[in-house]
Amino acid sequence: MKRSLNQQSGVALLFALLALFLLTAIALGMIYMTNTEGSVNANYRNDQALYFAAKAGLEEARNRLMPTNPNSLVPPNCTGGPSACLATTPVVPGPGNNGIMYIINGGTNPGAVQPWSSPTVQFGDNELCHDGYTALGISPQSSDVPCQGSLPAGNGWYATTASLLPFNGTAAALPFQWVRIAMKVNNSVQSYPVNGAFAGGTPVCFDGAEEILLQGPATDCTKMVTANTPPGPAANPVFLITSLAASPVTGARRMVQAEVAVSPAPPFPYGMFATSNGCGAVTLGGGATTNSFTSANGGNYSTTASSTGGDVGSNGNVSALGNAQIGGMVGVPAVAPAAMATQGPCPGNNFTTNGGAGFVTLNPPVHPNPNTLTTIQPYTFTPPPPPNPAPPTTAYNVQKAGATILPGSYGNISVNAGGTLVLTAGTYNINTLTVNGNAQIVTTGPVVINVMGAGSATPVTINGGGLANTSGIANNFQINYSGTGTVQLGGGAQTYMIVNAPAANVKLKGGTDFYGAIIAATIDDSGGVNFHFDKNSKLGPPNPGNLTEISFRDVMY
Repeated sequence: MKRSLNQQSGVALLFALLALFLLTAIALGMIYMTNTEGSVNANYRNDQALYFAAKAGLEEARNRLMPTNPNSLVPPNCTGGPSACLATTPVVPGPGNNGIMYIINGGTNPGAVQPWSSPTVQFGDNELCHDGYTALGISPQSSDVPCQGSLPAGNGWYATTASLLPFNGTAAALPFQWVRIAMKVNNSVQSYPVNGAFAGGTPVCFDGAEEILLQGPATDCTKMVTANTPPGPAANPVFLITSLAASPVTGARRMVQAEVAVSPAPPFPYGMFATSNGCGAVTLGGGATTNSFTSANGGNYSTTASSTGGDVGSNGNVSALGNAQIGGMVGVPAVAPAAMATQGPCPGNNFTTNGGAGFVTLNPPVHPNPNTLTTIQPYTFTPPPPPNPAPPTTAYNVQKAGATILPGSYGNISVNAGGTLVLTAGTYNINTLTVNGNAQIVTTGPVVINVMGAGSATPVTINGGGLANTSGIANNFQINYSGTGTVQLGGGAQTYMIVNAPAANVKLKGGTDFYGAIIAATIDDSGGVNFHFDKNSKLGPPNPGNLTEISFRDVMY
């Protein structure tokens, strides 16, 4: 028995060691699991931090696309020039048009972030080849792998600006490296075109309900006209925003992409509107009348004329003198302490009448009466951008019938008595325009005239009968002027015209007819021109609201 007991000595130690080894293994496993879970949590935390950093960059871009933002990336508020602003009119990116904007963050070393240099460098733009910008000369590549190869040469295809988010330029900056902004085209999302029946590079617009493709002769979304287009801008461009967040230490990346656009502004009800808040901002006299019609869907004045809808508005006072008759609303701001703008002498009231002036009486009466006084909140209009580059100031005189010019840049155009100037469809950048008595401009299609007005107090003068817009569509002849000079316009049987000059003074003369819409600082129709508002006009204030996020997605690399 004693020998048997001796043979069992040390067994407890063996079991103790085995238990210790087992506990050690369990402890090591728990430590490994804890470290693994910690690593997983750290990776998840880092991934989420990069995700929200990329989202922050995207939201900065969306905010700075608003023209009302003091640090806007779009003209006219953006004053940094082509290398620091998006193109004046959103364009499909191409060589030399600054159609792409990069917002650079980069912390303490923003110079190291150069996404335009190559898709394979650190923080390179290895997604651009997937977005359908073939005009840049980039060959499309499969969307499920990062881009390879080279990006366009030179620096004219993009613009850059620094991020303005807190801590930018410091070690505490958010880890998004860059954000790219560009206009979306039909094949920007591979295998998912907006409309597969159209070409891949067609610009994409947003009509407030869905994405549509740019149609017809219009060169930008805001000028597009379709059969279903209501009054007011038809659509606005869709921007494709891509944001990359990356860790300079671990190399971890997160890329997100969104499509955003401003919903079109609601139809602007006023055919004649003055931005001035002064007395007599709009003056009607000499027997002038207002009414409305629409040129939409093949309509014309003879078939759609109405004794209502010739609405007149102002940020200040509207004065109806003599026997002026208004076939529509008069919209003016309320004057404290009155709840409504009331009739009376100016100053003190925003609607002034004398003599037999007033509203057209409907027969039979309509209740509520559409020809009435109403109050509004003042509207803010952004002057159209001046021609860029500036046109010359040399004289261009037309003294014979049948002279024709093509869209382009011209100096001081003067059509003299007996002369006829034919304008083919397109955009004309000019310094001044004068059409003298018994002279005429004839259009053969939609025409846009952008006026600089350098050195001239009266940059536009068109005497009575000086315009023959035979289409009967006011949108087919538009004058844009950003200056503060005077625009003198005479009426006529074919004077169908849109005037967008929110800082200028417009004077109507001739006692005949004007068909279309006018926005100016002041409008003087004391000479008795009959104003017929084309309610198919696309003229109105922009929508100052935020850009709608139409879609959002992660990019896998």
